[in-house]
Amino acid sequence: MPDLLTKIFYLRCVLLIGLSMAGAYALADNDKDKNKDIDKNNDKKAERIAPALKTLARSFKLDSSSEAQVILRKTRVHIDEQLMSHATSYVAVYINSDEAVRDYSQISVSFNSFYEDIELEFANVRTPDGKMDSIKADATQIQSPTDENFYHDRKELLFSLPNVRKGSIIEFQYRYTDTKKMVPDQWFDSFSFHWWEDRAAGQGSRADSIVASELQIIAPATINLISSDTSAYPITQKRSIKDAQQTVTWTGKNLAKIELQNSMQREHDYAPYLRVATTAKWNDVARWADQLIEPHLVSDAKLNALVADIKKTALTPEAKTKAVYRAIQEQVRYVFAHVGRGGYEPHDAAEILKNGYGDCKDQTVLAVMLLRELGIAADPALIVTRGRGVPDMRVPGISFDHMIVHIPAQNGLPEIWMDTTGETSLYPGFSVGIEGQPALVVNNKTQSISVLPSLPAREHFAELELVFDKFEGRDTQASFKINFGGLYEQRLRSMWKYSSERDKYFRELIGQIYNSAEVTELTASNADNMWQPFSLSGRFSFTNVWGGGKDPINYSFSITQLTNLFADLRNLHSVHDRKQIYVVDPGYSLRARIVFASPDSDHQLQLTTQGENIDNAYYTLTQSGKQEKNRYVINQDLTVKQVKVPLKDYGDFYQKTNELIESNDWSLSYIYNKTAAELIALENNGTSDVVSLIALTRLHIKNGDYAKSLATAQQAVNASPKKAEAYYVLGLAQGYNQLFTESDASFKQAEALGYKL
Repeated sequence: MPDLLTKIFYLRCVLLIGLSMAGAYALADNDKDKNKDIDKNNDKKAERIAPALKTLARSFKLDSSSEAQVILRKTRVHIDEQLMSHATSYVAVYINSDEAVRDYSQISVSFNSFYEDIELEFANVRTPDGKMDSIKADATQIQSPTDENFYHDRKELLFSLPNVRKGSIIEFQYRYTDTKKMVPDQWFDSFSFHWWEDRAAGQGSRADSIVASELQIIAPATINLISSDTSAYPITQKRSIKDAQQTVTWTGKNLAKIELQNSMQREHDYAPYLRVATTAKWNDVARWADQLIEPHLVSDAKLNALVADIKKTALTPEAKTKAVYRAIQEQVRYVFAHVGRGGYEPHDAAEILKNGYGDCKDQTVLAVMLLRELGIAADPALIVTRGRGVPDMRVPGISFDHMIVHIPAQNGLPEIWMDTTGETSLYPGFSVGIEGQPALVVNNKTQSISVLPSLPAREHFAELELVFDKFEGRDTQASFKINFGGLYEQRLRSMWKYSSERDKYFRELIGQIYNSAEVTELTASNADNMWQPFSLSGRFSFTNVWGGGKDPINYSFSITQLTNLFADLRNLHSVHDRKQIYVVDPGYSLRARIVFASPDSDHQLQLTTQGENIDNAYYTLTQSGKQEKNRYVINQDLTVKQVKVPLKDYGDFYQKTNELIESNDWSLSYIYNKTAAELIALENNGTSDVVSLIALTRLHIKNGDYAKSLATAQQAVNASPKKAEAYYVLGLAQGYNQLFTESDASFKQAEALGYKL
């Protein structure tokens, strides 16, 4: 994805609901709350699920080139007859670098406090000299997230380890316990075979190499466990039954470090990953969610009045749908919240309208209620957003983090996926954050996962029109307008709306098109309009770029002036350093129309270089230039295609990207030319008087354009058959065109009419 977009990504709605992942893929939570110390009770003897640390330390082979090695990652899950579970996880890590010391000195494990409890059972450090040091009593806390504007039920077990340094081995064991069921009569969970550790200072995550990783699930033999396929990884599975209990064990050995790189695939298949459930039917999940949501589709007098008001002016299904979108945008403020509830249960539709705020599931319930009251079929839809990637959805699970409205095709309406949570987002609020993502339509009939549509590259665009239109002394000015669509429209609109110093930020941003110029005017259009796309316009000022008068003026423009601003093609990993599939998704389009004006009619165009066209598996670039009256116009159209580049083709992609970046730019000059200026002045005069035609003929002859001189001389004679000078210049033109007989006749006629040869 373009670097600019990564920097300004605006997350519109996150449920942050999901099952515990036994410490894997722990979510980064962000909300402050009072700290609560855990009574660790060092004297309590926990059931250790791993061999003694001393034994583990002797059992693994040190890789001196690694920053850290996970010696053992083990999780044991017990499920009872009521499908309640508790899971114990153990992790032991050898620390082999200062960077790993920083990252592993503090550990955080995310859990959902609405559904489960967590307890740290022990945490120890084996120092390089073989001594054991246990966690201190005040070094463990339960924290709520740190973002004060976000309400949710996730918390963190946070603990700091003592004396971690290069050569240490750390170990810890913690236990999840279910406190209530999310889905009655079903059980779901997801597991990673790596340990994902947050890097220090919020710099992402790391997943170091694994010596051994084991997941064991123990459950009554009567429970049917459905699991995803792990055959693509070095993972073995074993199942046994004893005393009416089944034990299923997945084991991985020598799993490689996971290199997290930009522009990776969203699918989770870059790392060993497992989903386990007690059902293979998505209908079970859809019916559960439907039973949770339907009771909240209730109305009251205020909601009924809103429906009546909409009916007065909205007479078609399309108008009604738009009216619902407008009503929620105007009357219900979106909050980053699971207000007062755990899980996926919303508030009553009437209560949401009365309160005037709600999170994504609340707004969805209200929208569905209004649409149904207006006679339009609509259902909630649970979404996995791009921030969660694309899990293996072949096995059911509860990994959704967003809810929107699904409106099936009906009564002339096309299918619509409507998301009301983005303030002032263009109707119907369909954003890049959900394009191509898994969705579960919530009703009793749903049998399978849907995939949300993706917009073509042409609809994700930034389109620049730049016109050089003013010359004053040594300075030049240009007007600009930039239209946006798709991901650019969504994110730049959000930045404009929420940036505390938006004018300064956008002046600096747009100023990158020409670093030598100053953005002297800047105006945004439609920033608060949910029906028209956001755009920017303004003016550039270029100082000391022209000597004025008879001096030439030079222009240039390159497609890289757009890619540097709206893409990130210069910061690719080298071929040697790239470890992951490179993905461009979605594709996008950058377009430009640049008008280079002549400062006056005395300056004539001289085109030095022109941009080239490119068409390959990754890019299509078409460019053209056209000379018009007193100006030269170039048009550029770059499509960055939606592609998934396997490692074997990354070298070709890298080369083709560099060829695009290094392709010719457009460079041209307007050079002062008195003779040519006079010629153009005469040509543009549009008059047919004989004096102008004679002068034009003489200029054509002077410039060596003899064919044109013959034509204008003949026009002069036709305009004034008794004009001696007209016959004289006709004779000259005929002579230069090798028409010697005709030339002699014209000279004689000129002499007869009184012209002195």
